[in-house]
Amino acid sequence: MIPYKTDTDIFPRFLISLDLSNDAKVLYALLLDRAGISRKKGYIEADGTIRLYSTVEDAKAKLRRSRQVTTRAFHELESCGLIFRRKQGLGRPAVITLNMPADKRRGAND
Repeated sequence: MIPYKTDTDIFPRFLISLDLSNDAKVLYALLLDRAGISRKKGYIEADGTIRLYSTVEDAKAKLRRSRQVTTRAFHELESCGLIFRRKQGLGRPAVITLNMPADKRRGAND
């Protein structure tokens, strides 16, 4: 067990009010967590964005859902603008750029 820390966000709360499936919300939370790890390790592009490399199979294993459900969750996130996914070709992981509503970014209201 990992102790609960009050300074970390467990779930992005702005997702609750969006019209997304629970699978899409959990997938976004997992991608956001992974982006935080990448940021801490210094994997930031020259333009300041964090790009993730992920396959549907990786997401399917983390969600413990079928390929169709995982693909539908990715499409939901793309259609509402929370992620941008650029496919690299057969057998290669997609490059995912996370987006967050401008008013929900950390420090935007501070």
